[in-house]
Amino acid sequence: MESNRIEGIGHQVKGAVMEGLGKAIGDAKLAADGAAERAMGDEQNVAGAVGDQLIGVDADRIKGVAHQVKGALIQGLGAIVGNPQLSADGVAERLAGKVQNAAGSARDLAREEVEKQRAAIEHLNCRNALARKTH
Repeated sequence: MESNRIEGIGHQVKGAVMEGLGKAIGDAKLAADGAAERAMGDEQNVAGAVGDQLIGVDADRIKGVAHQVKGALIQGLGAIVGNPQLSADGVAERLAGKVQNAAGSARDLAREEVEKQRAAIEHLNCRNALARKTH
């Protein structure tokens, strides 16, 4: 199931980039193909989902990276064609991706801390149970 999610995320990223590039250069077919690719990735990702995690990584981290890549491409394209608005849109997309990635990272850290605390409590419970049996 994890390979399904990984492949789905690949389609989501590819689709988002294609869609963003299509919109940026005014190519409606490329934008539509990108949206279709992204939708296919969404479906594949959901089909392979178990909870909201992929190999211990919050989904927002992956989506955030996709937005950063998309933003960088749009920003670069804006610079190449001399369109400051397009370049600014790329910067905004990239920054939104960084924020989304950071939110996912914070959830990952919180989840790891909860697991550490849970393991410590379980360890103490086992020690206490053994101590009661030996008395």
